[in-house]
Amino acid sequence: MTPEDLLKMTKEELLKLARKKNIPNRSRMTKAGLIEKIHLLMLEEEEKKMTEPTSKERPAPYYGPTTVLTTEKKETDEEVLEIPFSYNQTLVTLMVRDPYWLYSYWDFSGKTVNELSQVFGGWERVPLCLRVYNLSADGEKRSSYFDISLNHQVKNWYINVNQPNCNFQVDLGYFTPSGHFQTLARSNIVTTPRDTISDVVDEEWMVVEEDYRRLYRLAVGAGIGQSSLEMTESLLKRLEREVGSGAVSSISSPVRLLEEKRHFWLVLDTELIIYGATEPDATLTIQGQPVKLRPDGSFTLRMALPEGTQIIPVTATSRDGKDQITITPLVSKETR
Repeated sequence: MTPEDLLKMTKEELLKLARKKNIPNRSRMTKAGLIEKIHLLMLEEEEKKMTEPTSKERPAPYYGPTTVLTTEKKETDEEVLEIPFSYNQTLVTLMVRDPYWLYSYWDFSGKTVNELSQVFGGWERVPLCLRVYNLSADGEKRSSYFDISLNHQVKNWYINVNQPNCNFQVDLGYFTPSGHFQTLARSNIVTTPRDTISDVVDEEWMVVEEDYRRLYRLAVGAGIGQSSLEMTESLLKRLEREVGSGAVSSISSPVRLLEEKRHFWLVLDTELIIYGATEPDATLTIQGQPVKLRPDGSFTLRMALPEGTQIIPVTATSRDGKDQITITPLVSKETR
């Protein structure tokens, strides 16, 4: 095989020939490097054949009594781990890296390479292109696109789209001599993720107020269906059992401050929970401030409870504005 024959071969064919001749690091070489290495190896083989003795002159080798001959070829680590340069298929695949970047890889079959090489007078002269489409929300309409010129020795590329939460698809192809883009393969459709907090609120994972109160009552030892007063008394009895050693001077009131002894201290605050329900399409205000209703019309509001008497008007207004109901709880707090 002459150097001219090597020049006519494609890089894939040169890689197969280099694999047969066990040339190391062949997958990292360029086409010119492969030709040079294969040519040098062929010259060495020819020179070796000329200097080797004939079969009649060659002495029979002595292997010793314990030597075992084998014709099995042991695979090197490179042969086991090496990824083929081509799988002989014309295809393109698209993947998502993050909200702003995509990743694509592709391959060409030998038939495609040969056909285009004949049309353009060589594979290196084919104007390969990757056309990136921005699709509509349903993934059917192609609203816009941009082109990326491809190097013939490159089979993957990172694509900057800078458009979170959008659908994309790519076409692998080339430009004909008349300037028309011809598609060879089409990729799958991918969607870039959001780069902000999701606006979807899943109510299945919300803690329902009544369930919260029920769990709290069970946690403090109160039975199901007990009132707030019964729950408080149950909690006080439990505290009496646990601190019956006399460390607490009095627990007749849950807001009583303990006398400071040494570095022993206590901090206490209170919170008020207001909850109820009305028509789901009504508007609701508490102390003049609007409160968002749940889909079933229920609502819950937690607010700090300072000292003194708090007047808390709760007003619900119908959707048409003809009906209005106001309930005004009076809540008093006194700390001793």
